[in-house]
Order: sequence, then structure tokens, then C-alpha cells
Amino acid sequence: MDEHSSRALAERVERLEREVEELRTGLRRTTRNKDGVPAAEPRRVTNTRAMPTALLETATAARPGFWKTARERYGKGWSLSMSFDVQDLRRGEWWLNKIGVGLLLFGVAFLFLLSVERGWITPALRVGFGFAVGGTLLALGLRVYEDRRASAQVLLGGGIGALYITGFAAFQLYGLAPYSLAFAFMVAVTLLACSLSLRQDAASLTIIGTLGGLGTPFLLYDGSGSLGGLVLYTCLILAGMAAVHLYKGWASLLIVSSAGGWLVFLVGYLDRLLLTTALSPDERAALQLGVTFAWLLFWIAPVAREVLRGSSSSLAHLYTVSASVITLGFTGTIWELSNAGLAWITLPAAILYALAALALWRFGVIGLSRTHALVGLLFLTLTLVFFLDGDALLLTLAAEAAILHYLARRYYDPVVSAGAHLLFCVVWLWLASRLVFGPLGSPYAARPALFDVSSLVDLAVIAFSLAASQQVTSRSATWLYRTLTHAAVLAWLWRELSELPGGDGLVTVAWGLYGAVLLVAGLRFGRAWLFRGALATLLLVVGKLFLVDLAEVDAAWRVPLFLGFGGLFLVLSYCLRSLWRPGPGAGRGCR
Repeated sequence: MDEHSSRALAERVERLEREVEELRTGLRRTTRNKDGVPAAEPRRVTNTRAMPTALLETATAARPGFWKTARERYGKGWSLSMSFDVQDLRRGEWWLNKIGVGLLLFGVAFLFLLSVERGWITPALRVGFGFAVGGTLLALGLRVYEDRRASAQVLLGGGIGALYITGFAAFQLYGLAPYSLAFAFMVAVTLLACSLSLRQDAASLTIIGTLGGLGTPFLLYDGSGSLGGLVLYTCLILAGMAAVHLYKGWASLLIVSSAGGWLVFLVGYLDRLLLTTALSPDERAALQLGVTFAWLLFWIAPVAREVLRGSSSSLAHLYTVSASVITLGFTGTIWELSNAGLAWITLPAAILYALAALALWRFGVIGLSRTHALVGLLFLTLTLVFFLDGDALLLTLAAEAAILHYLARRYYDPVVSAGAHLLFCVVWLWLASRLVFGPLGSPYAARPALFDVSSLVDLAVIAFSLAASQQVTSRSATWLYRTLTHAAVLAWLWRELSELPGGDGLVTVAWGLYGAVLLVAGLRFGRAWLFRGALATLLLVVGKLFLVDLAEVDAAWRVPLFLGFGGLFLVLSYCLRSLWRPGPGAGRGCR
């Protein structure tokens, strides 16, 4: 570069610097505040992404308080961003495409109705119009799938729905197709929905296909057909959907197919019952086979997926319980079984679930093993309820609950422990009603002789409750079990002795002796919980002496009661220290 060129370049640079300086001076003059103090010089913005912040600073200099107002409106740490959040775009797309397809279908339906009212098109053209709408939506969904998957799923679902409606109209409304052709078309639409869902990896299409497939017999119902055919068709649909769930693991598909399948069986049963007032043996057998197939399907499919694929889902646990309970309810209703008949079903079911629990335990699927054990326990308990009644049932349930507590403590199984707690709740409620109203269930019923079979059964149940208190691991549960056992003993003594001559005095004597025995046992074995329970019992005896016995007990009983218990309390107080034998349990509180 020669000297002339260098001089020209230097002059240009100087001229540019002067122009920049003049622009800065003019900007300072225009951005002075109301007091005439020039604002700070705006910094030079070199990053286009920071441009909004630079403009804000300039606006702040020109309008004091702008920044404070903006921060109060938008919050601390706000920024002006010219780009939208991806989630906002997805939400907008989700709503807009569904609203758009819905409005489009409504518009097409209105156009269709208008054309029918005006007589513009014949029934054949109407059906063809439905085919055209369904095919167009399917084509558009497949066309935009790669770029707009959410929109494509809505379009495909709308197309499948339009085809179902078209098949229904062609058969039921216009009679343009025979039953066999319409049925085959609806089945083909169901298969199309399932294939598209597998190809597009969209559970919604399979759900639409499931609903359409299960609803096909009702959409095409013409008053004919058999219950066996309905059951067979439903089982085929459910088997296909269970296979899809086993492959894809769609929880929504399993929920919809199971709810729909059970509903179809229920509607089929009620329909035949209303038409014929009683099902024939063949119809009962067909419905029972369908229910049994659905039970095995909804039990095994989610469990097999969890075992084979190592997935962790609450559905397997839920369907292990629900499928068995629903099947038992259907079976009892179909055959109108008595309790004895149901017992012959629940007993094999208990054995089956126990074996399944053992197999899952060996495979290392501990959670599912516990769930199956709980279901087996449920069926075993139902078997006892169906086979037994009265004293035998109460005693058996109490023994079962105590054994379950022992097993739960031995194997550290919280599920078995929860089942034992639940079973003992039932036992306690039953025992409480017997202690208050008597074994015969009526407070005015004549009491049987002292220490009869019912009384001994109640006493055995109380003993099982005490034994269970030694097995529970929770400190609060131990306290609850022992408190309820203690209260049951007092109530048992009151029930057995109060009806005898001088019963109130006898109850007081029995409670006092019981409290004294507890006190001595607590001191001799160093058990604080026994000692505290004994003191509470003796205080209860004192309260009964003053509040009840003074008014109700005859004077001949009143004098020896007060004298005897006064002497007993003095003897116990004198012998407390000599009776105390601190042992391994001393100082362990509730234990």
C-alpha cells in the first residue's frame, strides 16, 4: 500500500470516529433525565442475544422506575427471550390438532346431516362419504407422521373412528351390507388399528381398536346371536390385546381391555338373564369358560412381562388381586353357588396361588411372590369363612392370625404381617360384639352356663391375641395388642360373672385378683408393662368400689369388699420390694 492510500485510510478512520462521537453526544442529550443530569453512557452491544438487555438499560436511563416496574411485573431474574419454550410448543400443538380434528369431524357430520335432510345424496353415497372421510384422515396421518407425530396420531385415530361409524351405519341404519360383511369389515378395522399402533408406536390407536373391537357385537346387534359366540369373540380380542401388552407394555391398553372385557361378560350375562330369566347349562358353561380365560389372561400377562422383561410395574400386583376376586364373583353369580360350593373353589385357588408364590420366590421376584402369597391367604381365609361358622370360625381365624404373625416375624415379611393385622381387626370386632351382646348376638338373650363352649372359645381367642403380641415387631403394635387383650379379659370376666347372684361384687373380686396376679407376675419377672397394667387394673377396681358397688352391691357384700381390698393393697405395698426380681426384661418398657 503506497503513502497516498495510507493517508486516505487514516482520514476515513478519523472521520468515522468523529461521527461516532457526535452520535454519542446526541444520545446523551436525548437521554437526560428530568433533573438535567446526563444518564450513564449506554454500553456498546456486541452480542445480538444481549440486545434486549441493552435496550432495557437505555430505556431505564430515559425512564427512571422502568426497571423497578418491570421486575415487579415479571419477577426476579426475568429476561426478554425472543424464543418459545419447547414444552409450550408441544402443548399448543397437542391442543390445536385435537381441537382442529374434532371441529373438522363435527363439520363433516353437520354437512352429512344437512345433505341427508335435503336429499342430496343416497344412502350408498352417504356410506361412500364416510369411507372417503376415514380414508382421507388415515392418509393424512400417515403423510405427516414423520414430521408431526402428535398430529398424525390424532388424524389416524379420527380415521379409525370414522371407519367404525361407517360400518355401523352401513349395516344398522341403511342395511346396505349383510351381517357377515359388516362384521368382517369391523374386525378388519380393528386389525388395522392394532397394526398402525405397532408401526407408529402409539398406544392410543390400539385403545381405539380395543374399544371398537369389543363394541362390534353390540354395534351390529340385530337380536340374534348366541352368548357362546359373544364369549368366543371377546376372548379372541382380549388375547390379541394381551399379546400387544406383553410386547409393548402399554398400561393403558391393559386397563381398557380388562375393563371392557369384564363389562362385555356382564352385559352378556344380564342380557340373557333378562330375556330368558335363567341361563341354560350350555350358556353358563360358555360364560364360565370366558371368565376363566380372562382371569388367566389378566393374571399371567402382566406377571409374565414383569418376570421375563425385568420391568417393575404396579399393574402386575393390582391384576394379581383384582382378576382373582372378579373371577370368584362371576363364578358364584353364574352358577348361583352356596357357601359350601364357593369353598370348593377358593381352596384350590389358595393352593394355586401359594404354589405360584413359591415359584416366583425361587425366581427371585420377591415383590410378586409376596402379592401371590397374600392372595393365597385371602382365598384360604374365604375357605374357612365358607366352610365354618360361629365359634369354630372365630377360633380358626384367631389361630390363623397368630400363626401369620409368627411367620411374618420369622421371615421378616411385611405383607404377611399386614394380612395378620387385618385379620386380627376382624377377630377383635367379632369378639367385642360377643363380649358386649353375648354369643347369641342379643343383649337380652338368656346367658348359658358359666364357662360353656362359647366362653372357652372367647378365652382362647384372647390367648391368641396375647400370643400375637409377643410376635409383632412394632412397639406401638405390641402396646395396642396387649391393651386390647387386657381389656378383653376384663370384659370377659364382667360378662361371665355379672349375671350371677351378687354379680357386681363377684366382678370386683375377680378384677382385683386379676390385677394382683398381674402385679406379682410383673414384679417376679421384671416386666414393666405387666406392673403398669396391674396398677391400672387395681385403680379401676377402686373406682368401681366407690362409683358402682356403693350403690348397687348389698351391704353384706360391701363391707367385706372394702375390708378385703384395703388389706390386699396394704399387703401388696408391704411386699413390693421383696417380690421384685429384676430379670432380663427389666427396664424394657413395653416389652
